[in-house]
Amino acid sequence: MSSAIVSTYALGQATLSSMARSQTELAQLTTESSSGQYADLGLQLGEQSGYELSLRNQTNLLQSLTTANSLTVTDLETAQSSIDDIRTTANSTLSTLTSLTAGGSNAANTLANTGTNALQSLIAGMNTSSNGQYVFGGINSGVAPIADYFSTSTSAAKSAIDAAFTSTFGFSPTSSSASTISASDMTNFINGTFSSLFSGSSWTTDWSSASDTNVTTEIAPGESATTSTNANQAGFQQLAEAYAMLSEFGGSSLSTATQQAVITSASSLISQGVTSLTATESTLGTAQTSVTDASTTMSNQLTILQTQIGNLDNVDSSTVATQINSLQTQLETAYELTAQLQKLSLAQYLPTS
Repeated sequence: MSSAIVSTYALGQATLSSMARSQTELAQLTTESSSGQYADLGLQLGEQSGYELSLRNQTNLLQSLTTANSLTVTDLETAQSSIDDIRTTANSTLSTLTSLTAGGSNAANTLANTGTNALQSLIAGMNTSSNGQYVFGGINSGVAPIADYFSTSTSAAKSAIDAAFTSTFGFSPTSSSASTISASDMTNFINGTFSSLFSGSSWTTDWSSASDTNVTTEIAPGESATTSTNANQAGFQQLAEAYAMLSEFGGSSLSTATQQAVITSASSLISQGVTSLTATESTLGTAQTSVTDASTTMSNQLTILQTQIGNLDNVDSSTVATQINSLQTQLETAYELTAQLQKLSLAQYLPTS
C-alpha cells in the first residue's frame, strides 16, 4: 500500500491551467456571441471551407453587379429625363413655327431667337452627365459630346455653315442680298450642302466627340445589355440642323416665300427629330427594365446564398449563451478553490512547543 503526496503547489498549478483553458474558451465564445459567427471558421467547417468560400465569391460578384446596376439605372434615368426635356423644347419650338406668319413684322427676330435658344438648350441637354460620365457620349463618356456652337471664338460648326452659305450664294447670311434668294434655291441648299454638315464626318468633326459605339454593361452573370445612347443619333442631328437653320437664316432679310421655306424645312426636321428621339428613349427604357429585372433576380439569389452561408458560419446563440454561463460558473468555482488553497500553510500544523 502506498500513499500519494499532493502538495498545495500541485493543486494550485492544476487549477491555474484549467482556468487558463477556460478563459481562452470563454473569450472565444464571447467573440462568437458578439459576431454571431464561429471564431475559427476553418477549424469549424473543415472540408466545407472550400464550399463556403465559393458561396462567398458568388455573393461578392452579385453584390458588385447589383451596385453597378444601381449606377447604370441612374444614368439611364438621367438620359431619358434629358431626352424628355429636349423633346419638350422641340415641341415648343414647333408650336412657335406653326403659329408664325412668314413675312410678319417680327417674324425674322422670332425665328432667330427661337432657333438660338433651342440650340443652346439642345447642346446643354446633350452634354448632360451622370456619375461623372456624359450620358450621350457612347463609350467616349469622359468627354463632353457636343461642342459649344456659340463659343467666344467662332466654332468649327458655325464657320462651316457660314462658309457653305457664302460659297453657295456669294454673300453671308446677314447680307441684305439675302433678299434675292428664291425659295427653291434655299430649299435646295438646305436639303443639300447645308444638310451634309449635320451627318457623317462633318458632324463628328465639327459637332460631336461622341462615339458611335454605345456602352455594353454586364448586368448579371453571363448577361449583358446596351445601356447608353450617343449624340450621333439621327434625332439629335435633325434637331441641331433645324435650330441652326433658324438661328443663322431666320433673321436674314429673306423674302416671305423664302422665309416660309426655312420654316417648313425646320418644322419637318423637328418632327422627324422628335420621332427619332422618342424611339431612342424607348430603347433606353427597355434597357432600364432589363437592368432592374436583373437586379431583382440577383437580390433573390443573394438571399439564398446568404442563408446558406449563415447556416455554415453562424453559431447557435442559445447554445453559446449556455456554454458561456457554464464556463463562468467553472471559473468562479476555480477562483474560490484557488483562494482557499492560498490560505493553506504548513505552519498551521506544526507543534507550537
